[in-house]
Amino acid sequence: MGLFDRISDGLSRSRHKFKESMNVLLDRGPDLDEEFWEGLEETLILSDVGGAAAADIVERLRDLATRRALPDAYAVLDLLNDEIAATFTEGGADILGGDAAVVLFVGINGTGKTTTVGKLAKAATDEGRAVILGSADTFRAAAIEQLEVWARRAGVEMVTRERGADPASVCYDTLERAEASGADLVLIDTAGRLHTSSDLMRELEKVVNVVRKRAKLPVYTVLVIDATTGQNGLTQAREFNRALDLDALVVTKLDGTAKGGIALAVSHELELPIIKIGVGEGIDDLRDFDPHEFAGALVGTFDERFDAAEDGLRGENAKEAAVTAGERRRDVLEGAPAEASGSEADAVPETASLETAASEAAPVLDEQGDVEEAFAEAVVEAAEEPTDADILEAALGHRTDETIVAENEDDDEAPFTDDELAELALAADDVETGPEPEAAPEPEKKGFWKRFFE
Repeated sequence: MGLFDRISDGLSRSRHKFKESMNVLLDRGPDLDEEFWEGLEETLILSDVGGAAAADIVERLRDLATRRALPDAYAVLDLLNDEIAATFTEGGADILGGDAAVVLFVGINGTGKTTTVGKLAKAATDEGRAVILGSADTFRAAAIEQLEVWARRAGVEMVTRERGADPASVCYDTLERAEASGADLVLIDTAGRLHTSSDLMRELEKVVNVVRKRAKLPVYTVLVIDATTGQNGLTQAREFNRALDLDALVVTKLDGTAKGGIALAVSHELELPIIKIGVGEGIDDLRDFDPHEFAGALVGTFDERFDAAEDGLRGENAKEAAVTAGERRRDVLEGAPAEASGSEADAVPETASLETAASEAAPVLDEQGDVEEAFAEAVVEAAEEPTDADILEAALGHRTDETIVAENEDDDEAPFTDDELAELALAADDVETGPEPEAAPEPEKKGFWKRFFE
């Protein structure tokens, strides 16, 4: 499995959540109106990218839509991945990029600090670097033993003390050992600290200050965030950054959450680069962070978001369906028959009458289009308008507007003969000279010969 495929597979739950929200938004149509922009911003916020990042992305897309005269929502979505990628804070390449450095990993309990340190040690060793580990998490049960396992896997040295020892003293010993052995990468695992506890955060500040004062190599403080915590992760990052002045982020457990957008929220608000992401439990599942790959895996490509089989579009993707619907509306307005494809009904012949065109073209009209409905009603009204002869018959009480329309649709009805017209004329004279007829109930619909012999 390739690098992008691995990241994409790890972010599948986050991408599925985003697709569901986008499908709901696009059900209303592709128009670039205020409702679309508000819906897009809401969809991004629901994907945990954060309010500030969502507003920034939508504002830039609005500007692009105006300057480039984008035609519809689908053209805007084609630019969404690039805008998400541009929202991430750049930098952090020098932290693990090959230069000598001391890196402290901080965060609350359970975020994956120890596992991250072990995976980084293995990757750096495979690249030929001299790595040394420091186990400054002296409080958590089995924390030292867990890091020892990773040290053996990576084949690197680890500095530790007994449980309950001062974490700052472990960091001091680790730096001295690194200088003596010539290590060019020092990775220190610190104890988990709740960001809500001021006492524990002060202890962590002491550890970081000791390392910064003692180390001769550049020192970086990296926060490890568990993506499953969602917006709580943003709160954690704010507190740790305020206390420790962070340099970068590592986002873990992206494969087990639908809240992968939190990586963007933290990076954008705190202006911190992301250097690694965890998309699985395997030793190779700690990946370099690429904003474009991450955005593509979080949002998906256009075809992925609107897959015909998955989203129920009956053989067309949403963009093609919108174009087809637009062509049909244009054909109806211009008086041309709408083209059918696949298993749809055959197109209306050009020689068809108004009545036939109205009945056969109606199924392809957009029920929500006022113009199309008005056109269809005009066609029906024109077909139902009675002639002068029909009005005469109705005045005699023999026929009504409804019977006129019914008889016009009956192709088997024969025209009036001369004898019939004479009878009608005599009946008309009797009506004009006779007394005022009493109002009678509406006659039932009858054929001509039935009426003639009554």
